Amino acid sequence: MNNRELWFFLFLLGTLLFNWPFLSIFSLSLPFYLFGLWAAFVIVIGLFIRKTNHRDGHNV
Repeated sequence: MNNRELWFFLFLLGTLLFNWPFLSIFSLSLPFYLFGLWAAFVIVIGLFIRKTNHRDGHNV
């Protein structure tokens, strides 16, 4: 899986997880779900960027 496919996958996953069915499932604990999912997305995207920069030879 190349970078473009992975970015598209992360976008679709985020769209799915922040959409109506999941928001209604977690309606009682919605703030915890939103902040937890947002934090998890930030961490995953940060790790992905670090991995791709390291593989390309950039030192970040």
